[in-house]
Amino acid sequence: MSRYSVVDVGSNTIHLLVGEVDGGAVLPVTGEKVSVRLGAGVDKTGHLGGERLALAAETITLFARIAALNGAPSPEILATSAVRDAENGHELVERVREGTGLKMRLISGEKEAELGFRGALSAVRREGQVLVVDLGGGSAQLVLGEASQGPERQVSLPLGTNRSTERFVDADPPTDEELAVLSEHAPQLLPDWDVGGAEVVAVGGSARAMIKITRDRLTVKRLWRLSEEIRERPSGVLAREQGLAPERARVLPAAITTLAAVLEHFGKDELIVARGGIREGTLLALAEGKRI
Repeated sequence: MSRYSVVDVGSNTIHLLVGEVDGGAVLPVTGEKVSVRLGAGVDKTGHLGGERLALAAETITLFARIAALNGAPSPEILATSAVRDAENGHELVERVREGTGLKMRLISGEKEAELGFRGALSAVRREGQVLVVDLGGGSAQLVLGEASQGPERQVSLPLGTNRSTERFVDADPPTDEELAVLSEHAPQLLPDWDVGGAEVVAVGGSARAMIKITRDRLTVKRLWRLSEEIRERPSGVLAREQGLAPERARVLPAAITTLAAVLEHFGKDELIVARGGIREGTLLALAEGKRI
């Protein structure tokens, strides 16, 4: 069975996934991640920070070697919002080429949404209409479609957890007033879609962190209560208590607020968290010989 690999260069974290594909399911072989926070400050400065850019290039080079050692040379290297939005994103592309001989692709928000939709539904088998919310660090991708047929509508929005935290949150933990402003801002950007009876499926590191903290169903009411619970202490304390990266703990209140706002906007009461996403969607496409 052939092995495929992808390096996902996100705004918070850089991930490696090496896996095999069997019957439409991704079978992971190995995975690695490094929290680089590449997108930190991009919304304000328009540039990738020099130290973070250097660390990202080193991480991608290392991951390419790990992929080769695991039988999947020439990984697909995908850059999303942070690199796409930065004026000096080309510098990282060039450093990756020099370090690995590989081309890093700056994929569009639409392509990111398409891959995330497919990857999410490979991890949580669903039928009928599904609304996938891929909440990243720099952007949020919303994709509506039939589970068996693929995306019908998709949009990329500047509602990523890094971006929202930098724009609306100064205090640690955030104040009620800060999150209230974000809660009012998010619906203004959300599309006016009729999602009918679609289930809401969330993907991304922040969504996974929520189910790490609580095993409860993620209803709107539970999300608001979870937001209050995690804001009883600073993010550094939350990170130690829950085994989260400090950067993830810091942006989690904004992530919860955004997902709750999405549910309320579309008149939905609950979301399901999927462990699949853009990386799994990429491996499925590669296995089918499709161009990313």
